[in-house]
Amino acid sequence: MKRLSWILTLPLMVVAVVFAIANREVVVLDLWPLAMTIQAPLFVVVLGAAVVGLFAGAVVAWFSGGSTRRRAREARRRAAELEREVAYLRGAAEKERLADAPRSSAVTIAGSPAAPPPTQSAAGGGPRTTL
Repeated sequence: MKRLSWILTLPLMVVAVVFAIANREVVVLDLWPLAMTIQAPLFVVVLGAAVVGLFAGAVVAWFSGGSTRRRAREARRRAAELEREVAYLRGAAEKERLADAPRSSAVTIAGSPAAPPPTQSAAGGGPRTTL
């Protein structure tokens, strides 16, 4: 992206410099309602008008995008609200699941079935556990 910026900016700067060198003649600007006159080189007048137009367009674009930015802010707020609600509901569901789970003496690992109860060995030697 930075390279594209340079590819576009560099030729425009070269054109502006060549234009400034070629149009150094002094012109008189008569600001009609104010009864003022300004003497300036032609390139200053033309490039100044272009810069003023650029800023005016940027201001208009910024104001016209206001409703879109407002909708985006509202959507972000709504998404955050829904994420909090989902987290709350998941926590409540987990608490409910744990409260409704049958109580057993066997310790279970999350996601695996409980170990079978100990059985008597064939030799009668006591409980045998399986791993």
